[in-house]
Amino acid sequence: MLLSNDENTFPYESNKQTVPPRSGIHRGKVSPILPLLESRGLLLGKKRILCYGCGAGQDVEWLLVRRYPAEGYDTYAPFGYTTPPSGYYDLVCFNYVLQRIQPPEIRGRKIREAFGLVRPGGLFAVTSRLALKEAPSPDIIGVTQYFQELLGNVPITDQELLPTPDGQAVMGLFFKGGLYEPRKPVRWIDTQDAFETLCRELSTRKRVGLDVETTLEEPRVLCTIQFSDEDANYVIDALACQDLSPIRQVLENKDVLKIIHNAEFERQMFAPFGLKIDPVLDTLVASRKKTRRAPIQGGHRLDEVCERELNIFLDKRQQTSDWTVRPLSPEQLRYAAIDAEVLILLHDVFCPPPPPEPGVLFET
Repeated sequence: MLLSNDENTFPYESNKQTVPPRSGIHRGKVSPILPLLESRGLLLGKKRILCYGCGAGQDVEWLLVRRYPAEGYDTYAPFGYTTPPSGYYDLVCFNYVLQRIQPPEIRGRKIREAFGLVRPGGLFAVTSRLALKEAPSPDIIGVTQYFQELLGNVPITDQELLPTPDGQAVMGLFFKGGLYEPRKPVRWIDTQDAFETLCRELSTRKRVGLDVETTLEEPRVLCTIQFSDEDANYVIDALACQDLSPIRQVLENKDVLKIIHNAEFERQMFAPFGLKIDPVLDTLVASRKKTRRAPIQGGHRLDEVCERELNIFLDKRQQTSDWTVRPLSPEQLRYAAIDAEVLILLHDVFCPPPPPEPGVLFET
C-alpha cells in the first residue's frame, strides 16, 4: 500500500461534531478527490465515470464541465439521478456517501455494491468523514482496517489513503484486480537459431494468433512479433533477429490461419521485408460484421471486443511503453503475450467449430 504521509497519521480531531446524515448532498464544493485525480492524470482516457450517491450532482457537473464522461446515481428522487447504473465503469466515485447510508449495518453491502460496478483494472475513489470517526484509530493503520472490514474480500491490486486538505475526511484510491493474465506459458525468442526453429514449428499449426509491437513515432520500427498457438505464447525479439525471412513459411503458408486484430497494420509492418500475410481472419472485421445488426456498448478495439465477446478485461497500459529497451519488463512480456493469446479465444467465438454429428461421441 502507498502511504500518504510521514507520520502515517491523519490530522483529524476526534471531538469534531458528527455530520448529520445526508449533509453531503448539499456540499457547495466539489469533492477534493476529483482535483487530485485530475492532477495525477487518472481521469484521462476514462470512457465511463460514475458518481455513486451523487446527491445534487456537484461532482457530476464538475466532471461534465471538463468533458469527462460522467454519470450520476442517487436514490433520493428529487435530485434527478435515480436511473440505476448498468455495466462496468472505469472509475466509480463514492464521495461522502457512507454516513448517509442508514442503518449502519448495510454500509458494507452498499460500498461493495458500488465497488462491483468498477471494471477490472479500474479505480474506486472514496471520500469519507465517517471513516475517520469510526476507524479503530485515526491513523493509516486504523483507517486501512476500517475499509478492509467494509470492502471484505473484493479484489484490490493497490490502494492509497490520504487526508483531505482540511484534514476532516479521508480519501481512498482502490485499484480493482481481475485483469486477464496469460493462461499459457510465454517463451522469449531472441536468437536467430531459436527464431528459425520456432518458424518451422509454427508452419505445422492450423491456426496462430499474431500481433506486433512497434515504436510509436514514424517511421515505425518493428520491435516484437507475437504468436500464440494451442500450447504457448511466443514473443520474438524482432530487433535481435536480423533475418526475418524464415517467418515467410508461417505468414504466407496457406494451411496456417493467421488470426489478427486490425490485420492491415501487420501487413504494413511486414511489407518492407517483402512479406505478405495469407490467409487471415481479422477479428476487427469480424466484430464489425457481428455487431452491425444490433446496437452495442463499446467499440471495436481489442480490449473492447474481448470485454464484449469473452467477458475478460485487458490491461492496455503497456501499449505505449518503449518497446526498444531490452530487456523487456515482465509487464511488457505479459502484455505482448496476452494480445496474441486472446486472438485464439476470439476465433472460437467468431468461427465456432461445427457441432458433432448426431450419434458420434468420439473421433476415430
